[in-house]
Amino acid sequence: MSLRCAPLMVWLSACYIGVSVSTAAGGGKPNIIFLLTDDQDVTADSLDFMPRLGQLLRREGTEFMNYFVSTGLCCPSRATIMKGQFCHNTKIFDNGDLNSAFNDTELSGGFQKYVALGLMNESTVGNVMHDAGYETKFCGKYLNGYDDKQASFIPPGWDHWQGMTDTAFYGPHFSINGELHKFNHSVYQTGYIRDIAIQFLQREQRQDKPFFMYLAPFAPHAPATPAKRHANMFNDMKAPRYDSFNPNDTIQSQKPSWLGRLPPLTDKQIDGIDNFYRNRLRSLQAVDEMLGNITATLEAEGLANNTYIFYMGDNGQHLGDYRLPGGKRQAYDTDIRVPFLVRGPGVPAGHKVYDVTQSVDLLPTWADLAGVDLGSSNSVDGETIMPLFNLSREAGTFRSVGLAEMYGGSSNMGAVYKALPDFWHNRFWNNTYQGVRVINGTGFAANANWLYVEWCTGEKEFYDAAADPRMILNKYSTLSDDMKTKLAALVHQMGSCVGDQCRAASKLQLSLHTVDVSTSTLQCHNPPNMTNEALKFYQPTFPFADSDIFLDPSFEGDDLFF
Repeated sequence: MSLRCAPLMVWLSACYIGVSVSTAAGGGKPNIIFLLTDDQDVTADSLDFMPRLGQLLRREGTEFMNYFVSTGLCCPSRATIMKGQFCHNTKIFDNGDLNSAFNDTELSGGFQKYVALGLMNESTVGNVMHDAGYETKFCGKYLNGYDDKQASFIPPGWDHWQGMTDTAFYGPHFSINGELHKFNHSVYQTGYIRDIAIQFLQREQRQDKPFFMYLAPFAPHAPATPAKRHANMFNDMKAPRYDSFNPNDTIQSQKPSWLGRLPPLTDKQIDGIDNFYRNRLRSLQAVDEMLGNITATLEAEGLANNTYIFYMGDNGQHLGDYRLPGGKRQAYDTDIRVPFLVRGPGVPAGHKVYDVTQSVDLLPTWADLAGVDLGSSNSVDGETIMPLFNLSREAGTFRSVGLAEMYGGSSNMGAVYKALPDFWHNRFWNNTYQGVRVINGTGFAANANWLYVEWCTGEKEFYDAAADPRMILNKYSTLSDDMKTKLAALVHQMGSCVGDQCRAASKLQLSLHTVDVSTSTLQCHNPPNMTNEALKFYQPTFPFADSDIFLDPSFEGDDLFF
């Protein structure tokens, strides 16, 4: 089954037609560059302070306005990029927060679990593109837990490997094709990655094949150390004071679980947030320069007309929002809405896409450009975004539901919160949830702009982001019983879907057929030291997992909710 076509469902009448690679690339397969930043926000306006990105990607490319990562955390997000699967399918639930609490058969995430599960030996970005005839290069951050001790390990599929094993901004360490290199403190990490990328593009002995280059600087992740030449920029800037910033007790108490109990931020914390915000903007200047340098090199080498550039952040960042200091791991737009911009052959300039798109779409998109049929429709949970560059298509027909899921603790909050319940080793652990971001759906979700979240504590959140863009007013109690049932069915479908099921549910092509949501519970992921019992990761039950009804095009029940 080609993933250019939406799955055949009850009333689906047409499939999407992707941009022809031969037409878009002028014959032959196009080159692809993927530039992935770390913890870059949209909601705190970081893109507005990157002038080269503004010109090269916003004005000369296409910006995706509703692009969400499914898990707002580094390693699960990066595993999703590599595999094209949600984290409930990759089983990479966190950065390896609890690996030390178990034996090797019960790992929570990180590089260690990725290897233990053999995920690098299956269909990944490197394998797929290499097997499609691409020369593949990786330079930058790989997965959390890939450190100096792992430097000899080169994931399959990469012809040129420069995986970062120490993310220091000055004096980083890299595995260069399996050999550990420790650079001195005169070497700035982002500048090094830029130089490596340009050298690769300028090679005299270039292979007679297209290339796929994955670049992953650490910026603007904490500590967000800027290049010295940028250290005095933005001295008067402060983190945005939107309605979600350090809200009053009335607003904060509407948050569920441990969030609703957080005290107001102190002046010291706010000063730290502002300083962090300035350094984030400063550290992004070198990324912006790198983007400009790479684009100029593509032009000089005659490669620009046959090269796509994809720009993305692996997750967002909250900066004082909801009384949270810097961090991520929550379901709000601060944490899951990320930059995603594309330029290249056939990509319209100055265009904005408002359909819901997610990081599960990257691998099928790149496979589409490479002319690869991924085979089993369940090998990935997303689909190619290439149809979205067709200006004549009907807006809102690609996807209207995005998944948000987290299984584990909060970001590292610091010992200042140690007196609060559910706090252990600097984290709050009842932070497990599943949610859906619904935008411009059909039927009951027509004109929607919603966030709906179910927590392991049994608490629920609903925000109408059209009226409440900073997601501060929890309106769940005002919903009708029918609406609550439909949203619960949707989140349970998305939270355990695989392949075709994900693509169908995300388009609201599903039925409420005998879905009993009252019996579905989400378990909190408390460390065994807290609960004195072994941690068992929640694996939700998909209501139609053992039923042909879900994907049966002949089913025409009366309980469709679109």
